[in-house]
Amino acid sequence: MMNHRYEIFSASCGYMSALSFGYTIGYSSPALPQMTAFGEVMYGSEDAASWFGSIVTLGGMIGCVAGGSLVERNGRRWTIRMTALPFFFGWLTIAINTEIWFLCFGRLLTGIGCGMICVATPLYVTETAHRERRGTLGAGIPLFITSGVLTAYSLGVCVDWRNLAIIGASVPVISFLLSLQVVESPRWLLSVGRRTDAFNVLVWLRSASSVGENENEFCEMEKNLAEICKCASLLEIVSHSELVRPFMVALGVMALQQFTGINAVLFYMVSIFQVRKVNKNQYLLIAVTNI
Repeated sequence: MMNHRYEIFSASCGYMSALSFGYTIGYSSPALPQMTAFGEVMYGSEDAASWFGSIVTLGGMIGCVAGGSLVERNGRRWTIRMTALPFFFGWLTIAINTEIWFLCFGRLLTGIGCGMICVATPLYVTETAHRERRGTLGAGIPLFITSGVLTAYSLGVCVDWRNLAIIGASVPVISFLLSLQVVESPRWLLSVGRRTDAFNVLVWLRSASSVGENENEFCEMEKNLAEICKCASLLEIVSHSELVRPFMVALGVMALQQFTGINAVLFYMVSIFQVRKVNKNQYLLIAVTNI
C-alpha cells in the first residue's frame, strides 16, 4: 500500500493559501462595522466602506490574469509561493495605515493574492495527488476557504480590525515556509521538458515500493500531456457549433454562481445583520450561517 503522507504534506501548502483566500473574503464583514464606528477611520463615509469591501474583487481579476501566466511560465509551486507577497504586504498596509486610500490599496493587494490562488492552488493540489485521492485532496481547498471565512468571523468577535489584519498577515508566512519544503508539480516539470526531475518528484510524492507503479503513472502522465497539446484553442471552440454549446453551458454555470451574490453576502454579512436589527447573539448567528 502506498504511503501518501508526502502528497498530504504538499497539499497542505495549497491549503494554507486557500485559508488566506477565505480569511480575506471574510475579513471585511467583522472589520467594516468597527472601521465605520464613531472615531474610526471610515466614520461617516459609507462610500469608502463600500469600496474597501468590494475592491478585493478587482484585485482578484488582476490576480487571475497574472496567475494564469505565472503557473505556466514559472510553475505551480513558485506561483503559490509568490502569493505570500501581496497577501503579506496587503495585510501589513491595512494594519498600519489610517488613510482610506492606503487601506483600499492594501485590500486590493490581498485580492490579487486571492486571484492567483484561484489558479495555482487547484492545479498544484490535483497535479501532485494520486488519481485515487485527487477528489479527496481537492475537496480540501473549498474546505479551507470556508474555514478561513469562519476564522475571520470568529476572531472578529473579540479582535479589533487592526489586529485582525495582523493575524491575516501570519497565514501567508506559513504558506511561504511550507512552499520551501514541498516539490514542484511533476506534470508542470514534464510540460517544460524536465523529464528526469518530473519522475524523481513523482517517486518522492508516491513513496511507493513498486517502481512499476510509478513508471505506469508517469507514462500515463506523458500520454495525457500529449493529448492536451492537441486540444482545441479558444478560437477553434467558438468557431465549431458542436463545441460552442457545452463551452457556453459551463461558462454560464460559473457565471450564474457568481451572480447569486454570495460574495456580497460574505463581504457585508455583519452589516446585513445590523441593518435587519439582529442584535442578539449576532456573531453566533453569522458563524452558524457560515458553517
